[in-house]
Amino acid sequence: MKNYVKSWSLLLVFALMLTSCEKTDTTPAEEDPGNNPPPTSTNVAFLVNYIPGNELALGDQKLLGLMTVKDGIITYSAYINAYPDQSIINDGSINNNVFAMGLNWRDFDNQGMFLNLDDDAYYYMPLVEPSEDSDYSYFQASTPFVSANGLIIYSSATNDKNYGDEYRPFLLRHNPETNETKVAINANSFTFAQPEMGNDTDMAQIGRTIFASPDGRYAYGDIEAYGTEGGGIHWDYEILYQYDFETDSYTRLGEAGDDDVSINGITSDGKHLLYTNNSVYKLINLETGSISYPSGINNLVNVKKNAWGKNGPCVGATSGNIYYKDFVNDVEITVCQTSGDPENTMFTEDGNQIYFVLEGAGTNYLCLTNGISENSTYDTIGSFPVEFANMIMVR
Repeated sequence: MKNYVKSWSLLLVFALMLTSCEKTDTTPAEEDPGNNPPPTSTNVAFLVNYIPGNELALGDQKLLGLMTVKDGIITYSAYINAYPDQSIINDGSINNNVFAMGLNWRDFDNQGMFLNLDDDAYYYMPLVEPSEDSDYSYFQASTPFVSANGLIIYSSATNDKNYGDEYRPFLLRHNPETNETKVAINANSFTFAQPEMGNDTDMAQIGRTIFASPDGRYAYGDIEAYGTEGGGIHWDYEILYQYDFETDSYTRLGEAGDDDVSINGITSDGKHLLYTNNSVYKLINLETGSISYPSGINNLVNVKKNAWGKNGPCVGATSGNIYYKDFVNDVEITVCQTSGDPENTMFTEDGNQIYFVLEGAGTNYLCLTNGISENSTYDTIGSFPVEFANMIMVR
């Protein structure tokens, strides 16, 4: 189903700088929380999660907005009349102009959406068909991942009448160009062929954290195996998988004995996947299969999936520090100390600087580090309403 974008296309945004925007804010020098004057030239755009507050900068309805920065001036406007289930960061993914997001299930009937940022509409994602044992199917809101070539990998699930609120998740890949959707084969046979298989293990399901290779051929995630003996669920083992959409096959990743895994993230080039097994961090090279063991990484707090660079993520900590977690080279860098607790950290497109947000008294400040090395400084670009709760960079 087609739904129209409320504002102009992104190309026109950059060309005309949204002369119809509601408001433009700049940060007074005396309120600048940065260490240096604002940069003279900064051009970038963000999709923002707008939640109406006291200011009502974009009206009284929740939606997605577009916030642009040009030469230190911030402007913003309404973009689409849709919004995520939780946040644009947790529920959204963007790559090369294709954006996908899980929508609020109450207001959008368990749907997910995608759009091309140059288009004037967004479209609902295909869902799996519910079986005779299910009441309905739905989009798992936090699962979409857009590959570098625009393919969207995600999960759609059905509830199961036989297990109350238990659900059956399915792994899917959608091609927006051809409108083709592939559903991965069931993971049971692959999971039950593992050496951890127990006598009473009778179910397997893919987890909600999903990543993909740059070409969209492979999906990466975890599979949970469990049993239902005695009428109650007990978890048996959890393993790391690679799914090949071209050969419809699963391959186990990681090391022997990795049976309690949790996935943390994937580098922006799609070459390294960070996971833990029994709380031990491991980094797998997806091209060679080799495993390394990051040892100097501390303060790994709530890493967002839009904060990953080529070698690892950038993290804002409540201690007022910004860290760069370079897992490939096994080093943690304290990029800079800030005047408050940095939020929504993300690398610039070239990976050489970090955007982040500081909360002020009734307003937010968009800031930018001057590098990613130890003891870098940062500048304040400008201010924007606190009603913009989260943001993802448009690239």
